Amino acid sequence: MATGPEIASPPESPPPPGHSRALATVWFTLFLDLVSFGIVIPVLPFYAKSTGASEGLIALLATAYSAAQFVMSPVLGRLSDRHGRRPVMLISIAGSTMAMLTLGFAQALWMLFLSRTISGVCNANVSTAYAYVADRVPPHQRARYMGMMGTAVGLGFIVGPSLGGLLARADWPQFPFFVGAGLSLLNFLMALVWLPESHRQRAAASAGPPPPRPSLLAVARDRTFWRSQIGVMVTVYFAFFCAFAAMEATFALFTEACFGWGEQQTGRFFAFVGTVIVLFQGFLVGRAVARLGERRTLASGLMMSTTGFVLLCMSPSWLFVLFGGFFIAGGNGLIMPSMSALVSRNSTSENQGINAGFTQSAGALGRIAGPMIAGVLFEVVGPRAPMGSSALLVVLVCVMVLARVHEQRPEPGR
Repeated sequence: MATGPEIASPPESPPPPGHSRALATVWFTLFLDLVSFGIVIPVLPFYAKSTGASEGLIALLATAYSAAQFVMSPVLGRLSDRHGRRPVMLISIAGSTMAMLTLGFAQALWMLFLSRTISGVCNANVSTAYAYVADRVPPHQRARYMGMMGTAVGLGFIVGPSLGGLLARADWPQFPFFVGAGLSLLNFLMALVWLPESHRQRAAASAGPPPPRPSLLAVARDRTFWRSQIGVMVTVYFAFFCAFAAMEATFALFTEACFGWGEQQTGRFFAFVGTVIVLFQGFLVGRAVARLGERRTLASGLMMSTTGFVLLCMSPSWLFVLFGGFFIAGGNGLIMPSMSALVSRNSTSENQGINAGFTQSAGALGRIAGPMIAGVLFEVVGPRAPMGSSALLVVLVCVMVLARVHEQRPEPGR
């Protein structure tokens, strides 16, 4: 079974050699995952049009990326549990390099879809990256370190689209993709030199063969899984990302319809959102968890996000939109590390990877479903409807967290 009871933390020992360099490499990997995701955003639609793609097919390129993440996150997580984090990380980073090169050399639409699918498969290594951090960090420090890793995601969210726009060239539209490939290659070399294995293999042949593990499909069909803490967190991941992606997908249309915003104002808004996420994850989430614990920090972040969605839904002016963005981003900054830490606390060293993979897969599915639902609501109900539905969904998630999520905080010094 993919779930496991929380086990007591052993007494703290000095960090292993190369600890800081290893975590810095993981940070850089997550950062580049988001940079490579974002660098194509301002360029890919125009690049795809040059191959004859329609608007509908261009939208499907994003779906291909998220669908690949949905399928592969638990698979990579399980592989990292069985064979170690290091080989999975190295192969996925190398794959990201190949995906960006494929995009740069693409001459036909099918090559664009192939590239985005490979990128989604390789960027599913987020689950392995978080499992790597959980392997090397004591349980009571995981939320703080997950927050530090979250700053990589936030910064990548800021840098990626900005870098893609800056590097865009009419005479060489593939240039941003080759830059992304170069950055991924640099990341691979860093990981090759500075990323030791973190996963403790099962000792001893004397311990006997590993117990058989059910298939991923069997786990998903198991009702006891959905009643477990990991099952609850999978549901939380899906619902939150569904709400957040619904806002992301329709925000530009919403602000254009209600306030006359264009591309520049929307780009600045998301840069502001990314900056706030980085600040919360880098400086506030560790203090919040130390005082409140992961469960209440998660609930606080969900309530902040709800406030932000309500402000967007009811906003009479751009100032309310800005406040709404602050609350959504601040809530996100508290939510992501807390969710990752709760998943880690309810896992053992043997299933950290697959449990993280299940939750990341649920998030990818939410990123697929959210925009689809939001698009229908926008057209049928009105431009503010997706924001209101996101607020309602996050309220329900908050209630679920308070009712179903349990937290066992460690004893001092453990």
